[in-house]
Amino acid sequence: MARTGKTEKGETTIDDLIVEMEPVAPGKPPAQRPARFPVLQRLLMLGLVLLGFGAGWLAAGLRASLAEKPAAGGRGETRQDLLADGWVESDQGVFTRRCQGICRRPRLYGGGIVDVMEVACLERPCGQIEATFAVLDDQGREVDKVVETKTGRQGERLQLVIESQKPQSRSFALVDFRAKARVE
Repeated sequence: MARTGKTEKGETTIDDLIVEMEPVAPGKPPAQRPARFPVLQRLLMLGLVLLGFGAGWLAAGLRASLAEKPAAGGRGETRQDLLADGWVESDQGVFTRRCQGICRRPRLYGGGIVDVMEVACLERPCGQIEATFAVLDDQGREVDKVVETKTGRQGERLQLVIESQKPQSRSFALVDFRAKARVE
C-alpha cells in the first residue's frame, strides 16, 4: 500500500484521508505526518513485553517450587513426611529435631555454644513446651543443664534456641521434653 496518493488499485488510503482532514494554517506548508511508532515508543513496548515475559517466568517457577514440597506446619505434612525428614516424635503428635532447614543460628563470642531445635506441633496444640538439655563437655560429661520453654499452637513450627556460656561446653543432649496442652 502506498503511504501518499492512491493505491495501486486507485483507492485512497485511510492515512490519506486523515491528512486531508487536518486543518492547514494559511501561509504554512501542510504538516508532515509523524512516524507511526518512534524509536522510544518501540523500545518502551519491547521493554514492557520483556517485563511481562520475566514476570510470567518467575510466577511459573514459584508455582512449581511451591508444588514440589508441601507447606510446613501441618498444612499438607503428614507423620510419614516428618519421620522421613529426620524428625522424632518426642510427645504424642509433637515432633522434634535439631534445626536443619532455615535456622537463625546465633553466634556466641567469648566461649560457650549455641544450637537450635525445631518443634512441629503437627497433630495437636503443643501448649507449654519445656525441653531440658544436658550440656556436655568434650569427654561427654554433664557440666550444666539448660531448660527452654515456649508456647505452641497446632500446625506451628517453633525454634528453641539453646545456649550455654560455659567455656567447657561442647554439645547438648536432650534429657526431657514435655508439651502440655490445656484443651478447653
